[in-house]
Amino acid sequence: MAKLKVSFVTTIPTDAVPFISAVNSVNERLGDVVEAKIQTGGDFRALGKLEDFIQFAQKSHVTLVHLMGDLPEFDLLVSTLKSARVPLFVSTSFFGQNAKFKGYSTVTAEDYKEIFKYLNYGGKKNIENLLLYLANRFAGANYEIKPPERPPWEGIYHPEFAHPPTFEEYAAKKIAPGRPTVGIWFHQTQWQGENTNFVNQLIAEIERQGANVLPVFFTGAKNEALGMRGLEWVIENYFMKNGKPVVDVVISALAFSLSTSLFGATAVEVLKKLGVPIIKAILTCNTCDEWRESMQGISLIDVPTSVAMPEFDGLLITVPIAAMALSQTSTPGTTVIQYEPIPERIKKVVRLSINWAKLRHIPNSEKKVAIILHNYPPRNDTIGHAFGLDAPVSVHKILCELNNAGYKLDLIPENGQKLIEAIINGLTNDRRWLSAKELAERAVAKISKKQYLAWFNELPVDVQEKMQRDWGEPPGKLFCYGDELLVAGLVNGNVFIGLQPPRGFLENPSSIYHSPDVSMPHHYYAYYRWIRDVFKANVIIHVGTHGTLEWLPGKSVGLSASCFPDIAISDLPNIYPYVITNPGEGTQAKRRSYCCIIEYLVPVMHNADTYEELAKLEVQLQEYYHVKASDPNKAQISQKLIWENVVNAKLDRDLNVTEEAVFADFDAFLERLHAYIHELSDAQIRDGLHILGEAPVDSRLDEFLVTLTRLSNGGVPSLRQSIAEMKGYSYEELLANRGKLNADGRTNGDVIRELHGLCLSLIRAFHARGFREQEIDPVMQKVLGGSNPNVRRCLSYISSFLVPALAATTDELANTLGACEGTYVPSGPSGSVTRGMADILPTGRNFYSVDPRAVPSQASWRVGVALADALLERYLKEEGRYPESVGIIIWATDTMKTKGDDIAEILYLMGVRPVWEETSGRVVGIEAIPLEELKRPRIDVVVRISGLFRDTFPNVVHIIDDAVALVASLKESPEQNYILKHVEAEVKERVAHGVELEKAREEAHYRIFGDRPGAYGCGVSEAIDAKNWKDQKDLSDIYVTWGSYAYGRKTYGRFVPEEFKRRLSGIDATVKNQDSREYDILDGDDWYDAHGGMINAVRTLKGKAPRSYCGDSSDPQRVKVRSTAEETCHVFRSRLLNPKWIESMMRHGYEAAGDLSRTFDFVLGWDATVEVVEDWMYEELAKKYVFDKKMQEWLKEVNPYALQNMVERLLEAVERNLWHASEDMKKELHKLYLQIEGLLEGANETKQKVK
Repeated sequence: MAKLKVSFVTTIPTDAVPFISAVNSVNERLGDVVEAKIQTGGDFRALGKLEDFIQFAQKSHVTLVHLMGDLPEFDLLVSTLKSARVPLFVSTSFFGQNAKFKGYSTVTAEDYKEIFKYLNYGGKKNIENLLLYLANRFAGANYEIKPPERPPWEGIYHPEFAHPPTFEEYAAKKIAPGRPTVGIWFHQTQWQGENTNFVNQLIAEIERQGANVLPVFFTGAKNEALGMRGLEWVIENYFMKNGKPVVDVVISALAFSLSTSLFGATAVEVLKKLGVPIIKAILTCNTCDEWRESMQGISLIDVPTSVAMPEFDGLLITVPIAAMALSQTSTPGTTVIQYEPIPERIKKVVRLSINWAKLRHIPNSEKKVAIILHNYPPRNDTIGHAFGLDAPVSVHKILCELNNAGYKLDLIPENGQKLIEAIINGLTNDRRWLSAKELAERAVAKISKKQYLAWFNELPVDVQEKMQRDWGEPPGKLFCYGDELLVAGLVNGNVFIGLQPPRGFLENPSSIYHSPDVSMPHHYYAYYRWIRDVFKANVIIHVGTHGTLEWLPGKSVGLSASCFPDIAISDLPNIYPYVITNPGEGTQAKRRSYCCIIEYLVPVMHNADTYEELAKLEVQLQEYYHVKASDPNKAQISQKLIWENVVNAKLDRDLNVTEEAVFADFDAFLERLHAYIHELSDAQIRDGLHILGEAPVDSRLDEFLVTLTRLSNGGVPSLRQSIAEMKGYSYEELLANRGKLNADGRTNGDVIRELHGLCLSLIRAFHARGFREQEIDPVMQKVLGGSNPNVRRCLSYISSFLVPALAATTDELANTLGACEGTYVPSGPSGSVTRGMADILPTGRNFYSVDPRAVPSQASWRVGVALADALLERYLKEEGRYPESVGIIIWATDTMKTKGDDIAEILYLMGVRPVWEETSGRVVGIEAIPLEELKRPRIDVVVRISGLFRDTFPNVVHIIDDAVALVASLKESPEQNYILKHVEAEVKERVAHGVELEKAREEAHYRIFGDRPGAYGCGVSEAIDAKNWKDQKDLSDIYVTWGSYAYGRKTYGRFVPEEFKRRLSGIDATVKNQDSREYDILDGDDWYDAHGGMINAVRTLKGKAPRSYCGDSSDPQRVKVRSTAEETCHVFRSRLLNPKWIESMMRHGYEAAGDLSRTFDFVLGWDATVEVVEDWMYEELAKKYVFDKKMQEWLKEVNPYALQNMVERLLEAVERNLWHASEDMKKELHKLYLQIEGLLEGANETKQKVK
């Protein structure tokens, strides 16, 4: 008998320990009969380990491979061992994929079956018998062996019990009535492998904090063949009795999504039955030291497996409670992995979990709720500012619901407007209107220096030092009167309505230039401690998208006690209504403030239509066509009138045409003009704001349904396209040539408008008949004069899904209240509902994003290629050559919504494509596209990633970095490979200046730049909000300071300002794509902060502005690329100056006025950075917003502070020479400013006297 030589490679951390123990046990019992080489997947990263393993495996009797996830060396390993004719066994812990991996095996079917059972049953005894079985089958032995013995796959665990007890046995001893009960889920292999130190500490801490604990191990996966009963059985048999939960909260230490284990069912339905919050505790693959020292926090593999995938099930993400501890074993070269508890983080998770559990026990009449309104910038016009949401009205609705549910309130404000007025009558974050004494008199509470010092001294020493460095000795000066810190807000019974305190950049303007990671002020920390420890809130609600807490400095994911978001939110259950179209920033809130998201609907979207000069021109165009046909002699007169109106409306600026060129071919110009006006009128704009829990009704429902069915939704065709084809039109031709005149005297744009009208008429008629399925054919006959199968499918989709889904918008309020009572909020997808993704409805759920390993997706690849082609075609047309270098802005939100359109564009510009794993769709590699296929040069790409992208897609950063390295290594002509050209030139230059070759190559490859680790933003918007800049060089310097951190496979946040400046100065074109019209470039400061900041920096450093573009993939089948100036005009004309939009906003009072005020900030920001706002645009803003009598009176009534800011921003534009206003205009603006300033000062004086 030969000595058994067995090689074993596993990517499952818990596999190695029992295997090593079994080898040692067999050799001790039978002599030296087994020689094993055991390797965990991560060990292959060490130099030479892969080669050593393969060398051993090639001479072994049999090789076993057990996978969980990817093993990069898998293909090499399999091919080598098959060539060496070594018997091979391959399996995966993902049972649904095992058939595929079984195909790689070369052992017999009978051997496969037995090995599979031994290995998957696991445990030392089974592995001992596996070794003996292998010796018998492959080494000529004849040992007596026992068949595979199935272990307990699920059971209750507690160190006080020698064996898993029944529920009744356990409950009799460990479940005390009246206490909160905390469940624990952990994996069966951790129990079987005695890897339970972290579970033991978790149990002990829960009991120490006075709660019951119910720890249960199970496999997660259901597998009837192996006897694994899975999640649903575990919940029904351990966590529920008589249909009710016996736990109040569960801490889950399981990785991945539980949905993957239910074979078609989703975990959400099972978890809804249980109905309690599930807290995700992270077991990180980093060691404790790596985690503590890393600003990234958890490891690359942890992000998808322990964060992104559990979010699919609605789990509430928290922090690492254990880290991997690596130790060498007696088996040479083998590393054993155990989980080492992180005691302080365990205490944190237990406190948070018990606080969620208490929400199920505290009577509503005694429960205290803190409602926090965002307030950035900290001005009185922006209280409650939240994208797309009427926050004051939404809070009013929350208060009404709380009151109905028995929460104690002293009074219910009459409406949202009255609520805001009450807040402004007290202390707010706007200190401009009151003296320090008056501020103190209005405070709802004061925090003594003694109390604050006690809180401050509890902080880690490194945190104390940072806060003292940035804000001086405690309690600091910000919102400090005497030695007391002031608290802003209202206490209404057991409800506190507060304003999120100032972040600090505007209060410490110098930090904008040198400290992108400035710590939170003393006042910020004190405010949240007061909410928790003095007001004694049981739960906190942050209202709307978005605040500042989740953006405070600290680790990316998997926070420590020294991370500022962790300090601020502490252990308060956090509920966060967040817009469905912004999964990226919502994900930031989930992962860095441990919140339960309640997604809310975007405002209703509808067509912009034409108005004023545009409507007048449309009429003139129709008249011209009529005159030309009936009386050609009068056509010239009509032409002149049209041109005069074009010039008066400044449309010649939009279209970049001259009078000479226009009259050289007037009909061609008219076709272009008509197409432009039609495109503006057909643009989608918002209809006012959304109110939490309020479903669209009546005509707004009809309009929204038209918008939601404009594009195809999965297998449901586009309603508009279906009607077009029913009427005999080519829909693609209509869209591609909107201005083309047809034989009937109408343009294609006119036909599109008619089709839109038919869609609206059809849905109105269907609505009138109750959206009943049986009414579809009669409605089609009535409106369309016939029936059509595709139209029928659209109407059926509206009836069966869209109408009920929109009606369920009421879940937004219901689930907000449910979360306050400690119930599970089901998860749901996120994204842009108007982008052919209406299936993500309804709202009101705890949204999730994407698996980062599947980015870019194969669908997004097609869109990204189209975006790249459109950009290059545009640049080639304008410049007559290809750009050598393109700068692109990448955000996490867009990547999550599109699954990687922008990433695909970057790769395709470089001439690289992803390689996808067939079954999972995950990206497993990249490959160069041959030049003969590409048919153009490879473009150099400089990527400015957001801090959030850095946190959420570290794997994609590696993919882009790998693409740069791959393209730079190709043996091609530098004139066909601009990355190679630039890298080689830079390396040569650096070496000539004495830089070592290796370092020169590394730095010459840097293409991905972002924020300082732990920080977020580009700094430009902070400078503009603070008015803390003199010229565009200041803004460029800030952009460089904040963004000069290089990222890549081997680099994490290295500060290289000279490299960043070098890359910026070489950029020929910039682009920031937009995937939806649900928001646009004038809806937020991020747009000009990132893209405007880049354009300005390139112009400043290069001495010449780059071509700058905005890609539009709101219709993924028909992408467009506009210049930044064109996009600005598009938004101004379709939305900002559109009476339809303005009137819709005026329905909403204070919040809408504040949003309009912020728009003036954004306009100024774009002009400061890119100079795209023309004088006529400022004049129109002044005319429509500050001098229009109706608008002015409305603003004075609902939000006079908004009017004050609008005028102030217009005057700033004049003072900075951005707007060349007339002298009369300047005088009128100054006059109005003094009037409104006096009004506000007088109002505040009156309020003070009343107090």
